[in-house]
Amino acid sequence: MKLLRHSAIALLLTGVVFAAEEEKESDTCVLCHEQETKDWLASPHAHTINERFLAEWKHEGERWECFVCHTSQYDRKAGTYSHDGVSCQSCHGPASSDHPDKVKKLLPVTAESCQPCHSLTYGEWRVSRHGQKNIRCFDCHKMHEMKPRKDDADQMCGTCHTERLKDYSHATHHLKGVKCIDCHMPAVMGAGLKIKGTGARGHTYSVGAETCANCHKEMVHTRSDIAELEGEVQRLKEITPDALQKQVVDQQKDVEELRTAVQANRRVFSVVVVVAFFLGVAIEYAIMHHLHRKGTKS
Repeated sequence: MKLLRHSAIALLLTGVVFAAEEEKESDTCVLCHEQETKDWLASPHAHTINERFLAEWKHEGERWECFVCHTSQYDRKAGTYSHDGVSCQSCHGPASSDHPDKVKKLLPVTAESCQPCHSLTYGEWRVSRHGQKNIRCFDCHKMHEMKPRKDDADQMCGTCHTERLKDYSHATHHLKGVKCIDCHMPAVMGAGLKIKGTGARGHTYSVGAETCANCHKEMVHTRSDIAELEGEVQRLKEITPDALQKQVVDQQKDVEELRTAVQANRRVFSVVVVVAFFLGVAIEYAIMHHLHRKGTKS
């Protein structure tokens, strides 16, 4: 809790008030939900307010939108929130005195529960085959730890794709240490992800040219390469026979001018060589004559 306390103080200094009376919310929940609370404390949700976040928050201009997902029950008008991080009430709702006797805090086990904060990932999942078959977030991720249900990524996929994993175990990619997620869930890069979600791996599960190009750049055209090639093809299509004929005439004219210049340079060079030859002879004669006269006087 020391890290959470530190971040709360940092936010207090910037004008965001931490509601101290609700700081021990997890202590209340743990009375009945001990294991769930332990799992949550070890999860990324419990530590969404940390020094890395604060640094990025300041860099992004201290935007209030960040607190909607990084704190619990954030009130923009009052500038307050109830808890550092994504706490129990962020998903289950505020605590109440009549729980559990009259009010239940059950959370619908649907992907829509994760959508408010993980909007980008949710959008990717929704258009994927997982989304079309309603394979939900909780089918792959533990609810409170937020970790995959299996430590080994390939085994996680093999839970449903047993035969494919069996075939893949003999493939070259597997022998080279390539995991399922390396191709089907590549790491997503981009500044916008800092606001739209956690920057988690892609959840469309589709494999495009860009995915292959990450390792096989010399063999695969990326979308940008294809766009450049299409532009070159279009440019060539726009060239008419008349334009080509004019280009040939212009190039022939340039060749003739270069040939004329070369011939002129050759003539000048010949004259320079002859002049240099006779100049050398004259200098040599003058030197010999001078040495002869000097010897005679001696």
